[in-house]
Amino acid sequence: MPSRPEWAQKVTELRKSLGLRQIDFAAKLSVTQAAVSRWETGIKEPSTDNYIKMGNMAGEPLCFWFWKRAGLDLTKIRAVPEQNIC
Repeated sequence: MPSRPEWAQKVTELRKSLGLRQIDFAAKLSVTQAAVSRWETGIKEPSTDNYIKMGNMAGEPLCFWFWKRAGLDLTKIRAVPEQNIC
């Protein structure tokens, strides 16, 4: 059996680090529990919008992984003055 894609592993890692069940994580992202299940099993990749939302939920350094996956220019994000970005 092939391993799950990295993005599926990161979604699961984030959800678990937040101490949320799939249903609660889904509610925070305004998606269904089934969508979260598909992400975590690697069946369907989250949308750009959901990657950004997950980045906003994650702490450093994981937030940068989600934002980069969404296609954001991290050089501009890191240019923000000294403060906690995530």
